[in-house]
Amino acid sequence: MSNKPKITLGLPDHPRCQAIIDGSVGIEGYELAVDPNFTTSGERHYKYLHGQWDVGEVSAASLMRAMEKAPNDYLAIPVFFERGPRQRNIYHCDKYLKHPSELKGKKFGCFRYGATASVWARGYLLDAHNIRTTDMQWFVSGREVFIGHELPVKVERIDPPPPFGGEKLVLSKMLSEGALHGALVPGDNGYAGFFGGGETPPMMAAYEGVRPLFDNNEEILAYVKKTGINPIMHVISIRKKIVEQHSDLPAKLTRAFMEARDAAARYMAPEEIAGYQREREALGEDPYAYKIGANEKRSLAALNRYQIEQGLMKTTLPTDELFVGQV
Repeated sequence: MSNKPKITLGLPDHPRCQAIIDGSVGIEGYELAVDPNFTTSGERHYKYLHGQWDVGEVSAASLMRAMEKAPNDYLAIPVFFERGPRQRNIYHCDKYLKHPSELKGKKFGCFRYGATASVWARGYLLDAHNIRTTDMQWFVSGREVFIGHELPVKVERIDPPPPFGGEKLVLSKMLSEGALHGALVPGDNGYAGFFGGGETPPMMAAYEGVRPLFDNNEEILAYVKKTGINPIMHVISIRKKIVEQHSDLPAKLTRAFMEARDAAARYMAPEEIAGYQREREALGEDPYAYKIGANEKRSLAALNRYQIEQGLMKTTLPTDELFVGQV
């Protein structure tokens, strides 16, 4: 029996952490116990924020809200598996909507009001099209992970909500029927967010006429470069009590995830490798460098600002104090 401290982790089944999951990469002095029961992102984030695991991959927006409510409970390390623009997360049915300006006063759906993809997409509509959260009526098809404040808008919900992962098709059907004029759905991070070709458009197209409202590759890339904001979707969080018990763990975790990232190609299909290479070349930098640089600070500040505008947060968090384990 090992005398090493045991650290439990809730991770996604993602190429950038596969080497940790299969044990190829470990941390000297610690026993890593990765939960083998992989779930949808929403369910994993819900479980971590409700007390499961010492370390967990979690929605960046939900983690910020949890940090605001319980500042002594959570920290994060600068490890981001998922990034990328959220314009392609905004869907419409071409029978009922032709231009974003038509969304004001209309009914808009999302899979979770507080999901990171929803926050980023609403922030894009605010900054690029001057459409505020309060300009639309809101419908939510799925279960929330965590919302700590009363919202500034009335939200209509399905009761009971579908299981985690079942929210998209509900929205697609409602768009096709004209019950919604727009909808925010998860999916298609990284290079698929920039260049298209992801799995979400074919799924949403199960109902006639449903497609992304924004899908011009050049415009999407130009917007990210102009603003200097490349949305951070998910982040690795560690409970503060674990850091207090094991002060060397955050930096060792970051190094382990860097090592796993560098080994990710052997778990990827050739088209994934090519897609991420195209993403790096288009941006002129590696969005998965696992650091808190100027772009990351600007992106996290925008996420915080959007959540305040959307009624999900009330305070501006000190980003530099939220992250540990930078190497």
